[in-house]
Amino acid sequence: MRIGDYNKFVSLIIRVIIFVIAVIFLVPVFLTILESFYYGGNFSFHGYQQLFLNCFPFYGLFWNSVIYTVIITTGTLIICVPAAFAFKFAHFRGKNLLYVIYIIIMMMPLQVMILPNYIGLRDMGFLYTRLAIIVPMIFTPFGVVVTHQYMREIDYSVIESARLETNSVLRVIIHCIIPQIKVCIAAVALFVYADTWNMVEQPMLYVDDDKLRTLSTFITQADNYSLEVMLPASVLYLVPVFLCYLLFHEELKQGLKL
Repeated sequence: MRIGDYNKFVSLIIRVIIFVIAVIFLVPVFLTILESFYYGGNFSFHGYQQLFLNCFPFYGLFWNSVIYTVIITTGTLIICVPAAFAFKFAHFRGKNLLYVIYIIIMMMPLQVMILPNYIGLRDMGFLYTRLAIIVPMIFTPFGVVVTHQYMREIDYSVIESARLETNSVLRVIIHCIIPQIKVCIAAVALFVYADTWNMVEQPMLYVDDDKLRTLSTFITQADNYSLEVMLPASVLYLVPVFLCYLLFHEELKQGLKL
């Protein structure tokens, strides 16, 4: 077998494997969507009718998820861009060590950080409030690390040229940095958006009032609701992240090319 034919064969095998894995992940989603439109063995909107007209907790939890997602995504972008700029262009003692700590924290599983976050939120008086969910999520290091890696491609001479016109760091970031990393910002926003929308542990542990919790906690309480309500709720829970990926998947791929 020639090298060219061998490479084509390997590429075909890889594509088949990826396709099979994709099907395995997508089959439960399609089955959930189909089952949500069936009731009593017939096609029906009965489940959606029950969800929208008789399951009032759904509305509060849904809008809580929307509010948390918008605030956390916006706050993360406001913090991660200047922080990444500082790690790239500023000069201060311990910068490299601090960045390594950021990477270590980013690699830690969520379960490791729950107790330190809980203690910190308790000491600051944020526990059992909306801030208990918002603050830890805004200051996660993921956005800073990804944005910093993307900024490595920016030429320092651009910053030096901008400093001839202004001494304002904010103006330099807005006019020189952000236009060059718009794709990265979009990718980070999508990741943070999806992570926030899907969070479960934080609203379950950091708040004790169901009125402050999110739609993801509603999905985890399947035993408290009938299947005809949970299936439509699961479908609606999937829609926002799915739509965002369909609309911005190109930005997501380009933004993660480090």
